[in-house]
Amino acid sequence: MSLGKEQKQIQYQSRLGVEILQGCSLTDITEQQRDELKKSLWQHGVVVVKQQNLIASELEEFAKKTFGNLMFGGSNILDPDISPDLQSQYINILGNPKKETEPLEKFAWKWHQDKDGLPRTEGLDMNALYVVMLYAVKVPKEDINGQPHSTQFIDLIEAYKNLDIERQQQLEKIFLCHKAPSFIKEAVDTPNKVHPIVSTHKITNKKGLYLGIDTTIPVGMENNLEGAKNFMEDLFQTVFNSTPIYSHVWQEGDVIFWDNSQIMHRGIPYDAKKYKRIALRLGVVDE
Repeated sequence: MSLGKEQKQIQYQSRLGVEILQGCSLTDITEQQRDELKKSLWQHGVVVVKQQNLIASELEEFAKKTFGNLMFGGSNILDPDISPDLQSQYINILGNPKKETEPLEKFAWKWHQDKDGLPRTEGLDMNALYVVMLYAVKVPKEDINGQPHSTQFIDLIEAYKNLDIERQQQLEKIFLCHKAPSFIKEAVDTPNKVHPIVSTHKITNKKGLYLGIDTTIPVGMENNLEGAKNFMEDLFQTVFNSTPIYSHVWQEGDVIFWDNSQIMHRGIPYDAKKYKRIALRLGVVDE
């Protein structure tokens, strides 16, 4: 969901975006360092490891060793026009690797929580410990506003804490219907999953919001789509009016991790006719 000019921009010291494992390569870390990475991720919501030099298969192997085998996607067909170093079974390439003028990740330029595999996977809650990794191979010089290329994040645990007591109590009674994203080919046949707006984190036990994306529908409003839309827009606006935004400014070699169960994010548009962007994305549920 894009709130445009109404969105509140505040500079603040966020718990999000902490740099970890300085001077380490993800291809050669100890089990203790893997545990420290996950501990930092649950604590901070968004962490970054800088100055990496990886190929796609190495990122995938790191994910398996660190989080487990429950990864979404799979069976990706290799594109002969793209370097094999950028391709692997579970890796998705975002950007314009073949100089496309319509970036592949354009759908992610509105606020959302990634949930590509969660509605489709039996037995997984919507607030499962779904970790998304994004590795910057090629970074545009600037976004369409002339600012450094970035991805924005908002802390949904802080968002809940910043609500007044009456709003917290109201939201704790409401459940949302979550659908698979429309870009997933089997989305139409995937049953909705119902999940409370107020969610308790599985590790920290802190309460936060789980909003999904702007097509999410409150339970009981399935036949009142206009009312559902207005409800969600009002809730999003309330969150953005009370919760500052963290912007991660990308550098090539960054690997950023976020805990989807407590973070909402969006990419910032860039001029794909002018700049090339290549980012490798991988999502995995911590087992």
